[in-house]
Amino acid sequence: METPALLPGAGPDATILFVHAHPDDETIVTGASMAASAAAGARVVLLTCTRGELGEVIPAELAHLEVKAGNTADGSTLAAERERELAAALAALGIHEHLWLGQGLAAPSDGPVVFRDSGMQWGPAGRAMAASRVLPGSLSRAPLAETAELMAAAIRELRPTIVITYAADGGYGHPDHVRTHELTMAALRLAAAPTPTSAAWRVSSVYTIVSDRPERPLETGVTRLAVAGDLAAKTAAMAAHKTQITVDGDRYALSDNVWKDISAVEEFVAVDPAGIYPPAEPGGSGAS
Repeated sequence: METPALLPGAGPDATILFVHAHPDDETIVTGASMAASAAAGARVVLLTCTRGELGEVIPAELAHLEVKAGNTADGSTLAAERERELAAALAALGIHEHLWLGQGLAAPSDGPVVFRDSGMQWGPAGRAMAASRVLPGSLSRAPLAETAELMAAAIRELRPTIVITYAADGGYGHPDHVRTHELTMAALRLAAAPTPTSAAWRVSSVYTIVSDRPERPLETGVTRLAVAGDLAAKTAAMAAHKTQITVDGDRYALSDNVWKDISAVEEFVAVDPAGIYPPAEPGGSGAS
């Protein structure tokens, strides 16, 4: 059976909001789908929560950007570099709308704010876990109610028909990925309720991303939706994230130097709306 290029409902009439934690995440696990959906005429919007200030850096000539013992880097120059990389990657994917959490449509009423990378360390069985020291201003330390309301404001304004983000464990355990899942689910609930200045908006389809890491098997009985998107666009976008990804032909490696094939096939799980939204009140109206 041929793998479709798009998720159900991801055609020309769709507005699809992808929510990711750091620059490069969008390309590695959803880039082919983003590019294929945009090429099919869908409005595709990316919301990125942090700038990846604490990411590892692969190229030796850029090693001075990495925050680590023995240098004076504070993450700001790496953040700027990763912003440039993300812009180039989105151009390769054909995506023209991007938001940072805390800015633009997702900014607080008293002015923009930046949420920093929380960092991580490797724990048992190849799982990421919280770093030994998490700095103030990090995404995982920000109050969930506040960050979720910022995203909810963007959802009410964008009115997406589809929202895509990580599974509850963040795919491999990174605290920012876990937090991004939590705040996205909370934001969906908040957006479905009206405010004094905004109409409610209930997203009709929500998907979580199936991790490509073998140490995270899916629970038995979970249905995967596989789509085969735009391989060439994904490959070009991965190459744009040069601090984080090494691309060699049709293969790539991250900082662990484990080579994998670049794949256009990306997998998702549909989220039951009953697990997101509270039951409607008798006689009440749903979101617009």
